[in-house]
Parts: sequence; C-alpha cells; structure tokens
Amino acid sequence: MVTSTAPVLVVGAGPTGLVAALTLARNNVPVRIIEKEPQHRRGQRGAGIHPRSFEVFHFLHVPEIHERATFFPRLQEHNKGSLEALNTFAMVPYTEPTPAIPYYNAKCMGQPTLEAIVREHLAKLGCTVELGTRLVSFTQDEQCVRVKVAKHLGDSGEEVEEDIEVAYLIGADGARSMIRKQLGLTFLGTTREDQFLVLGDIRLEAKGLDRDRTDTLLHHWHFFGPLSQDMITFRPTDELGKDGWQFVMTSRTADLKGLVHDENALVRRIKDFVGLGDDVKVKEVMWVSEFRPNMRMVNKFGMGRIFVAGDAAHVHSPAGGQGMNSSIQDAFNIAWKIALVYKGFASLSLLDTYTSERLPVIAEMLGFTTELHDRTFDQPSAEHTPQSTADENGDSKLAKSNFERAMRRGGKLNMLGVNYRTSPIVVDEFVPTPTSGVAVVHSAYGDTQEGVLRAGDRAPDAPGLVPVISPSRALTNVSSGSQSNGTAGSIRMFDIFASSHHTVIIFAPALTTPDVRSVLATLDQTVPKELARRVFVLPGSAFELNDRVGTSSEADQAINAEVLIDQAGHAYRGYVVEEQEVRVVVVRPDGVVGAIVRGVTGLEQYFEGMFWKKGSVLAMDDH
Repeated sequence: MVTSTAPVLVVGAGPTGLVAALTLARNNVPVRIIEKEPQHRRGQRGAGIHPRSFEVFHFLHVPEIHERATFFPRLQEHNKGSLEALNTFAMVPYTEPTPAIPYYNAKCMGQPTLEAIVREHLAKLGCTVELGTRLVSFTQDEQCVRVKVAKHLGDSGEEVEEDIEVAYLIGADGARSMIRKQLGLTFLGTTREDQFLVLGDIRLEAKGLDRDRTDTLLHHWHFFGPLSQDMITFRPTDELGKDGWQFVMTSRTADLKGLVHDENALVRRIKDFVGLGDDVKVKEVMWVSEFRPNMRMVNKFGMGRIFVAGDAAHVHSPAGGQGMNSSIQDAFNIAWKIALVYKGFASLSLLDTYTSERLPVIAEMLGFTTELHDRTFDQPSAEHTPQSTADENGDSKLAKSNFERAMRRGGKLNMLGVNYRTSPIVVDEFVPTPTSGVAVVHSAYGDTQEGVLRAGDRAPDAPGLVPVISPSRALTNVSSGSQSNGTAGSIRMFDIFASSHHTVIIFAPALTTPDVRSVLATLDQTVPKELARRVFVLPGSAFELNDRVGTSSEADQAINAEVLIDQAGHAYRGYVVEEQEVRVVVVRPDGVVGAIVRGVTGLEQYFEGMFWKKGSVLAMDDH
C-alpha cells in the first residue's frame, strides 16, 4: 500500500475548517489547521443549526452540540416604540422526532460555542488550531502541494515563514478566499447593493422585554418595525450572559454604514430603531459586523489536490440559515474521501465526486434561499398584523401576516432531503425504470420523502436493534422480555455508522439464506474489515431467533459479522425492505446511502467504484 506521511492542511478555523480537520483526525490522517486571526473568532453570527448538521456531529462523536443547543424562541412582532405584541408565532414549529429522524428540529448555538466544542474534540486527537498563521502562497503537482505560511510572533508584528509540503489543501478561508482566487475558480452571482445589514452581540436592558422571566420558553425573538423599512431584531442568548442579545438591523431609509466603527452612533441607532427612549439601555457592545447579502458560488469545488469549502465556495443570504450548515456538509463530504485516498484505498478520481455531488445541491439551495430572502426582506409593510377573514364556510379565522408567512421555516431547510442520487459512485438496483418519453425531474435539495429510499439519500436511523451475534462470537442469549425500543442492550443504526468506515447492512429473513453467505464471502474477499463494518439485520423477535439464525453447527454460529434483530421493525420500515427479501444497503462514512443492491453483483459494482479494482484493496492491505 502506498501511503503519505505529509499532513493535510486546512486553512481557516471556522465551523467548516474544524469539521474537515476533525473528520480527518477521526480517520487517523495527520492534519494541520491554521487560522490567520490571532484569537479565536467572536460573534454569534449564523446561530441556526439544522437537523442534517446534528447528524454530522453525531457521526463525528460530538454530542454536546445537540445537547447544549437551545430551541428557537418564538418570534414576536412590535411596532416601533411599542412593546405590545402584534403577533407571536413559532418560526420553526416543533416536530416530534421519529425512529428514522431523531434530530427533527433546528436549534440555536452561537458559532464561538460550537467552534470551542469541536476544538476540544480535535485537541483530544492531537490537533490544535495554529492561530496567527496565514497562508502566503501555494503550488501543486501530481505528488503534493507546496505551501508557504507565515506565523505572527507576539505583538511585535514580526512574522516567521515556513515552507510545508502537504498531501492536500482544504480552503475554508471564507468568502474572500485567497485559495479560490489563486485557483482561478469563478464566483458568479449577485450582491444586493441596495440592502445593508448590521449585526452584533450586545448586553441590553430594556424595561418590559422578557429576559427577566426565569422560564426561557417565555423568552422571545423580538422584531421592531417591518423588514422592508427600518427594522431591528433581538434574539436572546445566554451564551452572552443573562442580559445577552444578538441584534440585526437593516434600513431602507437610514444610512447604517460606519456604525461598526462608531459605538456611540451604533447605540443611538439601536435606541432609535426600537423607539422606546431611555427604557432601552445598551450596557456593552461585545461584537459588531456589517455586510451586504451576497448570493454566489464557484463553478467547481477544487482542482487537483486543492479544494474549497464553505463560504470559500458559496455564499448565501442569511435567510434560511443554510450557510454554515451547508458548509459543514461540504467539509464532511470531502474529508472522508481524502482520508480514503490518503491511505491508498481509493484513487484520486474519488475526489472529483466532491464537485459532482455538492455542486447540484448548492445550486438548488442558492436559488431557494435567494427566493426566501426576497420574500423576507421585500415583503410589504402593509398587513403587518394578522387579519380576520372568513373561511369557505363563512367562519371567522385569523390569517397569517405577511411577516409570519415570510419568516416561517422548516421543510427542506432541515436539509434532510439533500441527496446525491445522480452521483457517479452510487449504485441502486431498485430504481424504477423511467417511463418512455417522460422526463425525470430530480431535486438534489429536496424535501424528506416518507417511504422512499434511494441510493444517494440520507440513511435513516432505526432504534431498538438487539445484538444477538458479534463477529466470530457465539449466539448471544436474548430474553423474551427485551421487546421494546428502550431495552437495555439495544442499539440504534446511527451508533453503528461512523466517519471512519462504510457500513454494509444485509437485510435477510435468515442467515441460512444462500445469498447471505455469498454476500459475506464477497465482502471478505474484496474489502478490509476496517473499511466496511458488516451488519446483518433480521426481522422478527427473540422468540424466532433460532429459526432465523440457524444452529445446525458451531461453524454456522461463528459468522464474521454482527447480527441484529429488528424487534420493533424500525429498520425494515425506514429502509423500505420486505421481511422475506434479501437487500443489501451500503452506508457511506458521511451517513449517505451509497448502494442499494440485491446481492453480490451490485455490491462488487459499488466497491469497485469506491475503491480500486476487484481484489486490489485487500492486495494492497497485505503489503
């Protein structure tokens, strides 16, 4: 096996760069991550974390982000100068989690908190962010990337340069990416020159606002004035303190430029936009920034051994909160692929699928979030409050205001329908044959589809799986009393997945089925065990265990795979499998279904496309 000892270099230590570095480190790939700023970033920035991102952090073994994130507060509309609530509603209505979707609700967490949590996990793996270190230049050839970096030394302004030879370079260096520019990638799109936003973190006292309530469920995200004119919002966050708020302000009538450099003018403008006079007291301006909405993306996500991710590859309107979340998924997608190529298990061509998979998703997402931006910021100021109307029966009902309709979130913004169905490396033997003459419309950034699973979709979770056989271990005793999802000893599908290996799930009515043994033999002959975890999932309950496993000989019990009983049926329902059929589902390290096949032929097709040609991975591993 030909392997490299040079590290992978990640430039930029925001969420994108940190997720890329952590994914590489989890795969035992040496990585360095540099950040040009001398201190870790401040500012809540985009604080919305969507369900698909929580799944990424689950697979990376970072549970604290979901545990510590808080639900979105309900939105409350006010006229300027009044604390009277014109309307109160949930921007993100709560959705009850399901067995297939355990993370079904977006939550809030400021980026400094998120980044600190990921840095802690990264440090445990021996990697720390190199602050005050900037990328100076880079060149690449077929063998490596040669990089020059410069590190600040203290407060003197002096820099020391270092020449590094790295295997790959990941540019997570933001919207003004030097890496993107030097690669010559296009960054086409639009800038909304007529729209200007100021956002920041403050400590604020305002008589009548609800931060004094001990129950955080009674806190609100306050909006003063219509978005289409002069507007300011305050989102409560205890990450900044008990009087901490993130604010956003925009105006079609007032000039907000320069406020980031003039704190007194900023404070006056905040008080003016709220309109409550001395009842509003800004105690501290902790961080402030300004921007115009940009909607842009690259034409491809990398060249050779150099890649861009996150804001370096695409920028979005803040409407919908897709920027950071899509960036995290960029990083996850490219990093596990680099790990396989770095270790010599896959060819360099695997990295081309980073562009072919992510480009359609981002293109659709950019179109959707731009439409959402227009609905949010261009909604008319009239009909600011709900109006009473009559339904078809003549009964009175309350219609949503323009503002409420514009601000409602959910659906595809959860990103659970993001898929790679058209990827060149996915294999699906169950795709329906298209009807002749009928165009097939595909959405890479779609909605979740119940009862439908295709190669390229996110893999569903499934709790209540009871282990009955471990690899090369005898039959485990399962009592008839362990029939519920919450039983001690049961596991969930998401805990089997990880960023460091594929998972081959073999659904079969019994282990004695001939196709089952041939699938396992093929895996043993073609894919090292550390690259693909083997899992059998059998239907039914512990009462039927002997019939399904078969106990004819000790050899039959010494099966080189895990065997699980799907007692509650969640796995068979979520993966759309009939109890009497044999179906093999391959889940990639990023939690995406890579293949849905009937048996050996489809399995070989997938792994030959993912790794090297048939048999060569094991041959390399032996050397």
